[in-house]
Amino acid sequence: MIASIEIQNFRNLKNLHIDSLSRVNLIIGKNNSGKTNFLESINFYTSQNEFLPEEKLIIDDLAPNQLTDDEILFSPNVKLISSHSSIQGFLRQHTFDVFTDFIREKAMRCLKMIDDRIFEVDFVADNLKNPIATFKSGKNVALLRMGNGVHRILTILLALTTCENGIVLIDEIENGLHYSVTEELWKMIFEVAEHLNVQVFATTQSIDMIKAFGKIINVEENKPLHGILIKLENIDNVIEPLTFDPEEMKVITQNSIEVRR
Repeated sequence: MIASIEIQNFRNLKNLHIDSLSRVNLIIGKNNSGKTNFLESINFYTSQNEFLPEEKLIIDDLAPNQLTDDEILFSPNVKLISSHSSIQGFLRQHTFDVFTDFIREKAMRCLKMIDDRIFEVDFVADNLKNPIATFKSGKNVALLRMGNGVHRILTILLALTTCENGIVLIDEIENGLHYSVTEELWKMIFEVAEHLNVQVFATTQSIDMIKAFGKIINVEENKPLHGILIKLENIDNVIEPLTFDPEEMKVITQNSIEVRR
């Protein structure tokens, strides 16, 4: 797991240092503050260097725009879910038989939050590519026909499941999801990431995602989960990070502090 990071000269991230990273890292900031660039810097670095869990990751002037697509060989231990990633892209490389009973149970909790008509899901139906959901009424529905929220949950789970001992990068994690599922989503991410030793970096502009994140990492009062909030700020054209640990997130959540300003 990356314990700290230094990014030099990657697009608008000219001299960014974060001394302490966590298992799950949520990144916020205004437009043009470098949130997506932060994720892409890690993704690009691991495409050009053998991925090894390191105490400190140093990314320095990689000039990504100078390489052709053929020269970018992405690491199998690092998955980037962009703001527009589709489940079909992931299914070209993986099928749902990678889901263990542990993963299926986490998936079911989230899927039932999206649609409480779901009674059970057969994840290995239809040639392993399109799980079949059975509603409480007895009706069978192809899961991938059920909308963007379902697609987003399954994409995140596929990425986590296939990145054991690696890194998952999620841009605009809130895309396609109703606010009511946010707490269950974070709970799922923390549980699976811990179970499979995956480090997660996600960006968001959603206050509901931030509040749910703060609540979930402090759900056990005396045993906070391993998560931090990272705010990127553009100060005189220099991107500076500000981090918030679980105790600080508790204060932010309990007092409804608007941390995105």
